[in-house]
Amino acid sequence: MSRDELVDVIDENNQIIDTVPRYKMREQHLPHRACYIGFCDRQGKFLVEIRTLSKDYSPGTFDAVVGGVMQHGEDPIESAKRELFEEIGVDANWPKVNFYPLDILKIQKGEHFLYAYLYLAVADAITVRQESEVSGIMYVPYSEIVRLQDSCNFDSVTALTEIIKRAKDRKLI
Repeated sequence: MSRDELVDVIDENNQIIDTVPRYKMREQHLPHRACYIGFCDRQGKFLVEIRTLSKDYSPGTFDAVVGGVMQHGEDPIESAKRELFEEIGVDANWPKVNFYPLDILKIQKGEHFLYAYLYLAVADAITVRQESEVSGIMYVPYSEIVRLQDSCNFDSVTALTEIIKRAKDRKLI
């Protein structure tokens, strides 16, 4: 997403109240919507991305999920599928990918918040990283992500923890 692409600004009830360029959303820490996909292989290891240093949010950190800011007017499921394909080259519509919507989570840190649309994707797939956003990819057990959480961006660990909880509650993993 370029700095000038439009993003919906939301209120406490996840209702759209404005539309602004991405750079303004970042500069002013405006509440918005984002999609988060926990991606794991069939052995139960989760994909962790190493974010490029050019990212406008949390550059150089680990990302415990695939995903990103939803574009203006974008359908949440289509946003998640787009991010999955753009960032790691995995097509959620491929028959060997199990793709599960897991509802919405409000993620808050201090006075700032966003609404996260959560998904789980399970597959043994060859991934292809998006070089402009992802410096590297590794698969690790969730216990290792917990140990590395201080090196991960806050919202990705928060989202993955909830994705795993909801997936276990629904017996998906």
